[in-house]
Amino acid sequence: MKWRRDGSIAWNSFVDSARSYHGVRTYSGLSDALENSKNCYRRNLWQSQKIYVEIWTEKEAIAAIAQQAAEPFGVPVFPMKGFGSGSALHSIANMIKWQQRLGKKVYVYHLGDHDPSGRCIDESTVRNLRDDHGVVFHFQRIAVNPDQIKLYNLLTRPTKRADTRAKNFEGESVEVDALAPHIIRNLVESSIAQHIDRAAWEREKEIEAMEKETFDRMADAFEQGGFDEVEDP
Repeated sequence: MKWRRDGSIAWNSFVDSARSYHGVRTYSGLSDALENSKNCYRRNLWQSQKIYVEIWTEKEAIAAIAQQAAEPFGVPVFPMKGFGSGSALHSIANMIKWQQRLGKKVYVYHLGDHDPSGRCIDESTVRNLRDDHGVVFHFQRIAVNPDQIKLYNLLTRPTKRADTRAKNFEGESVEVDALAPHIIRNLVESSIAQHIDRAAWEREKEIEAMEKETFDRMADAFEQGGFDEVEDP
């Protein structure tokens, strides 16, 4: 809270997903609804790309930061929250299979702790998706890696040697939270951007802009034609 109040961290850098409003969204008329539809509309810019990309994070808080970089690209961010459940992995497998049926190569980039359990999450998830669901894809951990610990002089903690997974783990452990938010965002953005066919991307964005203009013309038509007004019976 202190860092948010002094401006060091933006208020929207983290999301409290446990607290949110519940209710029905209402509109003042059809033109208002169309304006909301235009603002919410996002064309799938990846449909003409040969690649499908996802970002996975070990923790919910890191997912909120990663989303800031992934959202402009329309790339989904999935918080694993430790070892994925059987149901979660089943859903992931179905998504990957669907994208592969569309002829796309699937790339997943992961941000997790550098500790025995964190490193094991990578291996366990990839292995289970392969063995249980027959899914094979490109997987890469983009944080935290040993070279980043040295490069950014990250805060370490003693590795819990009581952890049964610590047998072959060397050195001290590092939480992914130790990375500054801007570094996380840069890692996510560069991981995504490297795969984009820019010519195809710009064509999709042009179509999206024209589609949003259609929303504006429809809203203007309702306002000028008085379609929002209903005569009393």
